[in-house]
Amino acid sequence: RYTLSITLEESALGCEKVINFVRNRGNKEENTKLAVTVPAGVKENQKLKLTGEGDSTTSGAAGDLYVIIQIQEHSLFRREENDIILDLPVNFIDAILGTSVEIPTLTGKVLIKIPPGTHTGQILRIKGKGLPKMGGFGGGDLLVKVLVDIPNEISAADKELFNKFSQTAQSTPLVKEYKDKLSKLGRFK
Repeated sequence: RYTLSITLEESALGCEKVINFVRNRGNKEENTKLAVTVPAGVKENQKLKLTGEGDSTTSGAAGDLYVIIQIQEHSLFRREENDIILDLPVNFIDAILGTSVEIPTLTGKVLIKIPPGTHTGQILRIKGKGLPKMGGFGGGDLLVKVLVDIPNEISAADKELFNKFSQTAQSTPLVKEYKDKLSKLGRFK
């Protein structure tokens, strides 16, 4: 058994890695270098069987070597089966008005549209930008989870603008729904 650590990008695209390990051949230990082809779409803890590359005795055939895949944590992406999840912070004004944003994928950058009125937790799906199915057709998607980012502090001028805006702004859907539920309960009036 050999544990091979690869990046999420390498698991998406497939790669070839040279491993160094010690095996027993004919009751003698030998240092061995071996090229391992890692297929695209490989998963965490998946075993790759390399026939005849394991230990052997003086009289018997060589056993198999099992390479166990370990995928390193990524700073931006999380994996769920063949889908990749990206948490994308979006300025609250861009979430209200809508915008276009260039985002990373495992294979390059893409431009996505943030629709007007996007809320925190909304998922934008980019088809085919996840991980491929190992040995098969198709694959997963990139799921962009929007996180609406609100500033911790605002200037006096911005505060004045927001106060003016709040006087003319329409009720937001979740606040309206909450107030409707509250009023139906009666006792919280």
